[in-house]
Formats: sequence, C-alpha cells, structure tokens
Amino acid sequence: MESLPFRLEIIETDTEWIIGCSSELGEASLRVPPPYSGGELESALRRVEKSLERSYTMNIVRGASASAPERSVREFGSVLTRTVLRDRILTQFDRCRIRAKEQGKSLRVLLRSDGPRVGSIPWEYMVDPSRDDYLALHVPVVRNLRLMDPVKPMDLSLPLRVLGISALPADLPPLDARRERERIAEVLRQESSENVDVNWLPGDRYQDLKSALLTDTWHVLHCVCHGGFDDGCAEGYIQLTGDDGSAMRVHASALRRLPHSPQLRLVVLNACESAVSGSDDVFTSTAAALVASGVPAVVAMQYEITDRAAFTFASSFYERVAEGLPVDRAVTLARDDVKVRLGTLEWATPVLFLASDTVQIFAPPKVPLDKKPRQSTEPTPEASAVVAEVGPCGHVALGPGNLAAAACDDGVIRVVETAKGKLVAQCLAVQREKPVRIAWSPWRRHLASRYQDGTVVLWDLKTEMPVRVMTAEGQGEGVAFSSDGHWLAVTAGNHLHVYDAHGARVRDLTVCSPKQAALWAAGQNAPLGPVCFAPGDRHIVAACGDGRLRQLNVRGLPVMEWPHPQPIVSLAATNGLLATGCLDGRVRLWTWDGDLLWRTQPKRPAQQLAFATGRSAVATAHQRGKVSIRNVHTGRGTSMTRLASRPVGLAFLDDGEGLVTATRTGVVQRWELPDWMAE
Repeated sequence: MESLPFRLEIIETDTEWIIGCSSELGEASLRVPPPYSGGELESALRRVEKSLERSYTMNIVRGASASAPERSVREFGSVLTRTVLRDRILTQFDRCRIRAKEQGKSLRVLLRSDGPRVGSIPWEYMVDPSRDDYLALHVPVVRNLRLMDPVKPMDLSLPLRVLGISALPADLPPLDARRERERIAEVLRQESSENVDVNWLPGDRYQDLKSALLTDTWHVLHCVCHGGFDDGCAEGYIQLTGDDGSAMRVHASALRRLPHSPQLRLVVLNACESAVSGSDDVFTSTAAALVASGVPAVVAMQYEITDRAAFTFASSFYERVAEGLPVDRAVTLARDDVKVRLGTLEWATPVLFLASDTVQIFAPPKVPLDKKPRQSTEPTPEASAVVAEVGPCGHVALGPGNLAAAACDDGVIRVVETAKGKLVAQCLAVQREKPVRIAWSPWRRHLASRYQDGTVVLWDLKTEMPVRVMTAEGQGEGVAFSSDGHWLAVTAGNHLHVYDAHGARVRDLTVCSPKQAALWAAGQNAPLGPVCFAPGDRHIVAACGDGRLRQLNVRGLPVMEWPHPQPIVSLAATNGLLATGCLDGRVRLWTWDGDLLWRTQPKRPAQQLAFATGRSAVATAHQRGKVSIRNVHTGRGTSMTRLASRPVGLAFLDDGEGLVTATRTGVVQRWELPDWMAE
C-alpha cells in the first residue's frame, strides 16, 4: 500500500520550540513554549524509563496504582501531542489523514528533531489526537534524517541474503540468541524457502563481521548483541567479542567505516540503547552512524530491551519484510504484536531511522514472462454482505443469538446482530480505557469486557449500564465465563482470579510453580494466555507462559497438563476436545485426558480457534488472515479465504450453518461453509 508522508520537524531554541510540517497539502509552522523546562524534562524522561522497566519486570502492585506505569507514559505522550499537534499543525495532520483514507493510502509521520533536549524524547509515545491510543501503534512514526536524495527501491536478485551476527562475550550476561536465530530463519524461510538465504556468522568478532561484509554481498544485516552509549567519548557502541573472549566495544565511528556494498539496504540492531545519541549530535548514535555511512534503513533500540521483547519484535518484523511490506509498516505491525503479546511498554523501544523519504527499500522481483503464476486450487467461497463495520478493534466475540460484541479502540463495546447487521447496544466505561477482551455469559443480555488498566466490567446490554465493576491486580487479558454463568475467571499476573455473580472474588489461584513464577517475574516467560472453564465448571484451564496448558481444581492444584514447546496464543474447547494454537505455528487437538490426537505442520501461529456446534470441525485463523476449517477426526483442512487484515474474532453460528470472522479494522463478515461439512 502506498503511503502519504506527513513531515514533522521540531527545532529547539533557548526559549521555544519551532514546529513545522509539510505534505502534499501544504505547509504550516508555529512557535510554542517547551512543555517542560530542562530539569522538568529530565525528570519526566526518568519517569518514562522507570515506567518502562516496571512494565516488563511485572511487579504486582496492590490497589489503584497497579496501572501507574501505563498512565504515567500515557500522560507524557498526551503532553507531547498537545504541544506539537495543535492549531495549524493539527489541521494539516487531520487533512492528510482524511486525504490518505480517500486515496486508499496509509499515513506516515516523518519526524525530525533538532536540539539537545528534543533529540532525547521518545516520540513514539505520542498519543493519537483522534484516538485514545498511541499514535505509533496506528501510524508509522519514522526518524527521518534526510541525508540524500530519495533512495529508489532495489530490484532484488534473488535470493534475499541476510547476514546475522550474535555476540556472546564471556564477561557479559548471556542473550537468548539461539532462539532468535532459529525463529528469524524459520519466518523468512516459511515465506519463500528458495528465495531467502539466511547466514549466521560462526564468529562474533569485529574482524569476522568486517570480513563477511567485505567479501560478499548482503541485503540485510541483523545484529544480536549488547549495546549502550559511552558518555566519555560521546558515541554509541555495540559489544562484540575481542580476541580474548571478553567484550569489546565497537563505537559508532568504527561502524561507519565498515565496508559494505550498495546492496545492503537494512540493518537491524537488537542491541540496547543503539538509538541513543549525545545531546549535541544525533549522528553519535550507533543507528544514525550506519545511516550516515549509506545504509537506507536502520532499526535500533532507544532503551534497554528484554530478550523476549527483542525476539517478539524481530520475528514479527521479518515476517512483514518477507511479505514485501514497506519497512515502516513492518515496524508498526511488529510494535503492535509486542504490545498485544507481551503487554509491556517495550513496543516503543524499537526506532526506525531512514536516510530519505523512501520506505519501500526492496522491490518485489519481476516474474519472468515464460513463468505463469501458479493457479490456486483452494476453494474461495464468497462471503455474504459485510455484516458490520464497527471501527478498529482488538477483539470480537460471538455470543448467544449470534450477537457479535466488539472491543473497539475508541473505548466503546459495540454489539451487532450478525443476521441483519443491526447495532443493538453500545457500552462505554466511565474510565474510557481501551477494552482488550470480551467474554459472553450464557445469556444474551450480559457480557464482560476487560480493559488495559485491569478493570473488568459486567454489562447489562438492555440498559447499556455496568452491573458489576471489578479490578484485576496484575497484567493479562484472559477472561471467561463458566457455562452456567455463575463464575467469571480473569488472569492477573501469574494468578487466576475467580468472581461470583455478585462480583466478589472467591478464588485467587496461583497457576505457576514457585520456580516458574520466578522465571515469569524475571521476564523469561510470557504472561498467562487464554483461559476457559473445563466441562462441569469445577476446574479452570489456563495457558501458561512456559508453554504448558494447566487444568486447576478449586484449590489451585493442577489436575492435568498439556505440554507445548512455546507459549499458547489461542484456545478452544468442547465437552470432549481441546484445540490449542502455539507460537511454534502448530495447531494441536487434544482430549481432556491429555491425549494428543493430531497436530498440524508448523506454519504461522493460529491467533483464533473455534469449534463448530454439532459438527466435527474446528476453524483456525492465522495472523496474516488465512482462515481454514479442519476435520477433527483427520486433521485435514480446507482453506476458506484470506482476510484483508489481522483476524481478531472467529466463531461458528449457533446453527452451524456459517462462520463469522472479524478483522483488526473492524470488518465483521459471514461465510458459507464448505460442502464436506454438510455431509
């Protein structure tokens, strides 16, 4: 998709900020006082960094302060937005957004900052002026250095060649480099095993990297290492390994001198603080030095980053690059994945630097005239008319009477009839937080919604008013009703809270063992995933960050486990079967006794799963939008369609005569089922 650039520049003087913008619709400028004095800005930045650290150390805080890290950063981002996107600048921004939508393009913010203080600001935390959410999660926000004329996309001479280096000096904390290497190679090769060539250097010294760049042609360089900023010489650096096996700092000036061919178009620095520069010169950062040396695009980190966040971002980012998406769009979607999967503020740590306005750094290869495109043999049934368009949303759930409830980004819970597309209810919480998850009770009048700040609200759809308001004291998104509607389970940190019909918490169950909880608190395991009640409603099933699916009794004791090699991202259950979608890309079908009936070949993780009532079928929807239906007896599947954007909802209709899907953009559709399901 083409993009419409909105160029934004902030120049700092002793007394004011000079803000200018330009686009194809014109220019505007204004002068404003800084929102913070020098000392106040330093204090605000320290609060942001502390909030970021608290978000991934996952310290459980009792009471109303549990969401303080998010609120502190959101407040900082709102101050930036009110200062920069205002008056004529805001008018131009809104006009560009409308024009981009009319032309079927995406909006892109190309940001330049000039000054010792504005250069240290994490602009990715700016809040979208038209949404109660961060701008960089919806619109690409790019650090544009504009060093040269626009760089034209390079026609690839396949294969795409990726050079990776992972530095593991003996005197530094170890990184989970092996897992990152395996996942990146897997993602790229799944996209095109013949067209991608991933090579990891056996050595991790500066000489090894220099020799590889000098003697061969590479399109992408990926570095997994420690990094930082050296205040003594005012330069960024990465840590490679010296001849004695200990860490050796390679400063930005040395990286500038690294030899490379014009074919090197992208460098990814999975190294802490590789985007940090000195107060006087942006080009003292490791990333900017590489851009100055002629690399068109560099992804770097502006803060310290945990292994799991770096791994999640890199694998998601490369998946989009392999699909041929522009690099800025790939970064935006990868940020969203970090936000959704991990729930931390680390999604803003990766920063994209560009040497010019060009974001399509690779052009897809031309198909030779003597090679015709392969014809697909998969059925492509036509969907009925779009049921509804509810606006951008994070989750859609189908409830009794085939009602679809959407957790919309603007804070509203919208409920529509899938038969007629009629809007039957709109619920807006007082705190106006963004809802992240929906759970239906067995009755069509009630549903529960979970919010980013941990609040859980039980709604009466007839009055559109809250019936109960509860607070989950810990990170998580899982929420599920029992089949009789008497109990509500909510994930909170590494705990499960169970509430009764009156909103009282009756159980606080620890899901992980003490050893696993320690790993979880240290950031080495993902948060709890999906949750559901077992048949009979006396046990609860929860997906743990260590890859295990655990069934707990009323005392919190495990009675059954289903092991997985990686965390579980989706879960569906019937009275006889369980289906799980794992980050390893496999869908597995289990019995409640723990027997594995079948598993699929590794592809992309199934973000959504659903069983058909009264039918021997389970539906899956992958992150890229591919929807399939599989026979539960054989595991064989039929590809249904590919959705236009990421799926956020999937369910069979009550009568089993159709399938409902929902996408991140808010499009709810109804599909006919394949013929074999009618047999």
